[in-house]
Amino acid sequence: MKKNNLMKTLTNRTFCQNKGRNLVAVLAVFLTTLMFTTLFVLAQSISENIITMNFRQSGYDAQISFKEITGEAAEKIAGHPKVKGVGESIVLGLAENEKLAGRQVEIRWGDDMYASHSFAEPTTGHMPQKENELAAGTEVLDKLGIPHKLGEEVTLQWRRDINSPEVTESTFTLCGFWEDNASSYASYAWVSREFAEKMTGGVENSEGQVLGLHMAQVHLKNTKNIESTMDSVLKDTGLEELEYGVNLAYSPEMGVQAAQESLPMYAGMFLVFVAGYLIIYNIFQISVSADIQFYGKLKTLGTTKKQIKKLIYGQANRLCAIGIPLGLVFGWLLGMKLVPGLISWSDGSAVVSGSPVIFIGSAVFAWITVWVSCLRPARIAGKISPMEALRYCDAETKIGKKKRPKTVSVEQMSWANLWRNKKRTITVILSLTLALVLLSAFYAKNASFDMNVYLEELAAATLQFDDADSEERVNGYDPTDSTIDEALVEKVQQLPGKTEEGCLYSREFSMKLSDNAVKNMENYYTEEVLQDWASFDKGGAEDCRKAMETKEVTAEIIGLEGIPLDSITKEKYLLEGTFDKEKFAAGNYLLAEGPSTEEKNVTMPTYSVGEKVEIQGKTFEVMAVVAPFSPVTEGASEDGEDNRYTMGLLMPAERFCQLWPDSTMRKLYVNVEEEKTAQAEEEVRTYLKETGNHSNLTSKATIAEQYEKQTKSSAVMGNAISVVIAIVGILNFINSMVTSVVSRRKEFAMIQSVGMSKKQLRKMLILEGLYYAGLTLAASYAVSSLVIGTVIRSMVEGGMSSFQFTLFPLVVCTPILVIFAVAVPYFCFRNLEKQSLVERLRNE
Repeated sequence: MKKNNLMKTLTNRTFCQNKGRNLVAVLAVFLTTLMFTTLFVLAQSISENIITMNFRQSGYDAQISFKEITGEAAEKIAGHPKVKGVGESIVLGLAENEKLAGRQVEIRWGDDMYASHSFAEPTTGHMPQKENELAAGTEVLDKLGIPHKLGEEVTLQWRRDINSPEVTESTFTLCGFWEDNASSYASYAWVSREFAEKMTGGVENSEGQVLGLHMAQVHLKNTKNIESTMDSVLKDTGLEELEYGVNLAYSPEMGVQAAQESLPMYAGMFLVFVAGYLIIYNIFQISVSADIQFYGKLKTLGTTKKQIKKLIYGQANRLCAIGIPLGLVFGWLLGMKLVPGLISWSDGSAVVSGSPVIFIGSAVFAWITVWVSCLRPARIAGKISPMEALRYCDAETKIGKKKRPKTVSVEQMSWANLWRNKKRTITVILSLTLALVLLSAFYAKNASFDMNVYLEELAAATLQFDDADSEERVNGYDPTDSTIDEALVEKVQQLPGKTEEGCLYSREFSMKLSDNAVKNMENYYTEEVLQDWASFDKGGAEDCRKAMETKEVTAEIIGLEGIPLDSITKEKYLLEGTFDKEKFAAGNYLLAEGPSTEEKNVTMPTYSVGEKVEIQGKTFEVMAVVAPFSPVTEGASEDGEDNRYTMGLLMPAERFCQLWPDSTMRKLYVNVEEEKTAQAEEEVRTYLKETGNHSNLTSKATIAEQYEKQTKSSAVMGNAISVVIAIVGILNFINSMVTSVVSRRKEFAMIQSVGMSKKQLRKMLILEGLYYAGLTLAASYAVSSLVIGTVIRSMVEGGMSSFQFTLFPLVVCTPILVIFAVAVPYFCFRNLEKQSLVERLRNE
């Protein structure tokens, strides 16, 4: 036979001979590949969904956008070799139907490319082609009360001249619809090109008007160096004077964000590699130990060191050929199930990545794990000489004199047997300990999360109602027209289990700052701070500089009482001064809103405590400076300009209403007894739906539910990694015990022949298992205590967690591990008993 064919035959027959051992090895390779694949699916899916989310928040996925351009210029750009395509749109106006309050709806014509890359392409029906056709998002249809059905009549009210009170009413036939992009502040209502040209009269970009505004999105062939590429395109086409915007979703920061979110998955891959290595290495080490005399005989027949290594790697490759494909398939299926829960923060439906990187990466990682695991066992087998193979013992022996005890107990024999092969014992203990420590760490981290602290940061009350215009970022908030009317207030006051309530008003105007306030701003906003601010918000930093130069800011006066006042005056939000509720209620004091900072020993960039401030002819004294609290201070400005520098001042609601009697309520808060929360929420949601009230409702229960949904999958993933590593550890333990018993059959027969009873032998094997369990548990309790007490404590300290030291998973796993430690040796002994003492003595 040819040498290659001989080695191939030898590899095949050796592989087929050890079916039991191969089954354990294939299972180990399968589990390792499964976890690699699942983690790759999650990492790739997280990255893709974050990119999509950023695109959705930007409102489009092209690299470049032009807010004002002509059709001829767009055509020139589209013809450039560096440009992949250009989508175009013409704006007619904003829908002003009363039912659409709180949602900006832009009436536009757009080509197919513009619509598809703006997440507004009809999934049912088609884009408008005839003059009377219209396509709209489902949110727009829902607000108008129109069924999601083609052919329905849709009437939109809009103004052709934004400076004129005259309203145009246009009626269309619904020809297409899609699910609106919830991440964007605006929705689209597409009309036909024919209707757009009729309304604009062929005029583009009327000065000071929205009607006829021609916009474009540019898709470049290369997404690297976007600005320089676009500059060269404009230069080549002679359009350098055009201003364009770069999609923020393509900024390097977004790539960093995606990498950070995926980091835990890649850390998990390292753990899977370690776990996979521990068991596969142990399997091959045991395999080489069991077959060492076989390799010695091959050496006698002339087999080289290289050929024996090839024999072992050939078996490893066959294990990979079975385990890796199975792991890839089941890992992707598991990842597909976990992705929707893990990426529940995505506004659209979560996308499960099918990237080839997943399968190639997982297969390569799994194969490398097997290959690294085989290195040492293959080296041992390759360098063994025929004589050494004959004398080879599974125990690690040291030459030297050692004092022997006169009598040896079963316990001593068990302990000595455990350390005959120290490396194998340590490998088994390490693999089991790793699983238990990880399980304990994941549990402790999740147990430390404090839902009450989390909810306190995001919601001031059980239920919070916001005026429909409160988040109107384009047209701005109207302080004299609110959807929180008397009927809604009356309904809230009648809710079952209501304990307390509160309200909030707001008003804005331009205000001159005192010299002291300007000085405070200059001390806080140093040039270094402003440069850092400008790195992510150039407009905001410039507005701050301008405010300090002109000594003029936009003042946002907030009137509040009850729940919002109690929330924002808690100790953790007080930056300067102290709060006296009775004095404040008298109406002669203000609270100044400071920056979002944890520093309390610095001068805040606002009025100082004790300083006098004049508002509407009345003089107030600043009682304290408070930090922003989003459920109270968040909201759109009155003119929609969110980037300008605004200084917040808080006063009692009663005094506010005296100064601005025409103001309407902006926010309404109510706390409800816990057992009545679900009933109260159901009642108000039904009321809002039945009355057509468009007030926004925020519920603590809903926030908590969303958080649990978001974190459930990541917790499952962490625990799944721990469980898989635990399975790997248990397989390691079973494999080690079984191999140890099988390899010592003749030895056991000999000690039984000189007087050891079956009971003593069984006890000795069970004690070996218990020693494994005892050492593993001792190491697990010690390392887990250290990891939880230091690493986990530092990870959860502050923020929204309350550290809790717990070893609950270890307590639960202790009896399980002890049962395995007893059961495995016991069944090994039962299997050993099937052969008689004479048969075992005769066997080579």
